[in-house]
Amino acid sequence: MSETTWRMNIPIGAKTADSGFRQIIKGAKSRKRISWPVTHLARCLAFASVLMLTGAPSRAQEPSKNSFEPVGPLATNRIVVPVNQVLSPAGLQVELPGLRPQVISLSPDGKILATSGKTSELIIIHPVTGSILQRVQLPSEKATDANPGAVSTHILEPDTEGQVSFTGLCFSPDGTRIFLSNVNGSIKVFNVAKDRRVAPVYSIPLPPSGVAGRPAEIPAGLAISKDGNRLYVALNLSNRLLELDATSGKQLRMFEVGTAPYGVIRAGQKVYVSNWGGRRPDAQAATGPAGHGNAGASGSRAIHRQ
Repeated sequence: MSETTWRMNIPIGAKTADSGFRQIIKGAKSRKRISWPVTHLARCLAFASVLMLTGAPSRAQEPSKNSFEPVGPLATNRIVVPVNQVLSPAGLQVELPGLRPQVISLSPDGKILATSGKTSELIIIHPVTGSILQRVQLPSEKATDANPGAVSTHILEPDTEGQVSFTGLCFSPDGTRIFLSNVNGSIKVFNVAKDRRVAPVYSIPLPPSGVAGRPAEIPAGLAISKDGNRLYVALNLSNRLLELDATSGKQLRMFEVGTAPYGVIRAGQKVYVSNWGGRRPDAQAATGPAGHGNAGASGSRAIHRQ
């Protein structure tokens, strides 16, 4: 008695369960029919059933690929995010709850790392171990004397309202000072001792912005000269670049730049400034709002010679 045959269609190049993409007949341009005897198919199914009962591990023994994990950190450098993806960042992760760090600067000798964000403090981190060495409060806005002699009482009353502004954080070239842009219109100055302990020292007040409704300037990027004597501050509201004596905080020179200056870099005898709001518009330029009544044209940079 002839065996009944089952016929099934397998598209050329179709993906099969056991061997991925299999080419049934090379060069074929259409589906190919193949015949499997019923008895052969039954033997295959019976063998598969025995294999499942005797050789394969049970679901209790093998974790399911579809198992669920709670959102958040689960192990060292393993974080599950809400979209069912796992992050395994390279290197060491340092948790800073509530900070939202937005600036970072490494000391010239590479021994301490400074960062700050949405809290009124400067965080000092060991760059190798990731351990938090210090949480340094911001110096008071009233402490404006660069050489107080005795410890000022204002240092004991830290600024609890200030926080870092944009990208303003840098070390002096010799690593003995740290400068931080304060969103409330000043530059915070910290001292770094020989044992690398950081302490708040004083605040450098910035000139008023001249903008209606916001008299306090918003400093953005900072840059310091190679000899550590000059500090350059991008004044984001008044569209100017300010040059300060880095030791005394005295205002030396002011330069007009583009609209909403942001980043500052000094290279040799030049200082480069990026302008968020573009160049200063002229009468024929198409403009758009740049915040607090300012208007800006297309993106630009300003260059000033020393």
